[in-house]
Amino acid sequence: MRTNLAFANIRSSLTRTLISVAGIGIAVVLIFMQLGFRGAVESTATTIYGKMDFDVIVRSKDYLHFVDSRQISMSLSAVIKSVPGTQKPTPFYVSMGNWRHPKGELIRGVIIMGTPFGSSPFADTDLTRKIRRLTAKPFVLIDQKTHFEFGPVNKRKFGDEDIGVITNVTNSAVKIVGHFEIGAGLTANGSIITSDRGFEELLGGAFNVQKNTSMFLVKLDNPDNATLVASQINNRLPNTHNAVALTREEVMQAELTRWIDQTPLGFVFTLGVIVSFIVGSAIVFMVLSNDVTNRLPEYATLKAMGYTNYYLSTIVLRQATYLAFFAFVPALATSLVLYQVTSFLANILIQMTLVRMLAVLLLSVMMCWLSGVGALKKLWQAEPASLF
Repeated sequence: MRTNLAFANIRSSLTRTLISVAGIGIAVVLIFMQLGFRGAVESTATTIYGKMDFDVIVRSKDYLHFVDSRQISMSLSAVIKSVPGTQKPTPFYVSMGNWRHPKGELIRGVIIMGTPFGSSPFADTDLTRKIRRLTAKPFVLIDQKTHFEFGPVNKRKFGDEDIGVITNVTNSAVKIVGHFEIGAGLTANGSIITSDRGFEELLGGAFNVQKNTSMFLVKLDNPDNATLVASQINNRLPNTHNAVALTREEVMQAELTRWIDQTPLGFVFTLGVIVSFIVGSAIVFMVLSNDVTNRLPEYATLKAMGYTNYYLSTIVLRQATYLAFFAFVPALATSLVLYQVTSFLANILIQMTLVRMLAVLLLSVMMCWLSGVGALKKLWQAEPASLF
């Protein structure tokens, strides 16, 4: 039976192999974490928009991100309704506020969303029913994905036991009358929904809901005509109002572009993957280079017997492949645990996907192969006679 020299090389020095696998595994875990963070940014960047019920949005041209969307005039409602195929536009209000822990002095930033009484910006019918409870200014609904630091009764998650709790948001008393589950995205660890009158009260006069709104959500008779309708709305919007109409797809893409390309987040995570790849490559190179150096007499014997550089190269590259797979399995298991812990502590969703697993496995093999090729230089240049 033909001997698997690559596997025999790994097995002959178990301690060195375990140290090598641990070093490579750390680099693979780092790659998993950086890609996980980037994936979390991509998925949470559009969390709230993904739950909202609209085909076209009209918002300010000075829009920065969801909770800093600026203001546009309520008079634009008439302009939007004048375009054929549009239904009554729904004004939507959003801003940031300060949430005070119901039983302490801890203050955290919270997203405040407002909607006119009797209307809902969300597709969830259960949430629409709960929004009808917002019959008074102090009434709010709170997101169940709000971080536990905000003070739920059970100290873990907001639920039915929190209904009736009174606390303070931006120096105004509020009463929790229900809950929902969406997720706050990247700008805060919690969110609440209130009526348009409640929103104005919480903003302390900084927002007149009779005159302005953060954006209009527009439903269409035929959603397939969204691009055409958005174009028609833009043609009718007065330049003096500094507003723009966007389709649902354009809104989602703009939000991803904002967080991935226009903030340091995307660059940092991409750079993290590159650095982790380099670190892992350096570890594998040192391991294989030392192994090749230590086994030069053995390789010299094989050369003298007529084996080519190509055959010897396949031994080292197979050895590199084994190291990649041996390191990948524990690294994957460790990453799955870290994803769960990080999701809980950071209050963001980090999920392992099949595409990510395959991508990191491919990166791991490439990392080891590149290092293996680098380690072969000494072997390729050596002559059998000089090695004895």
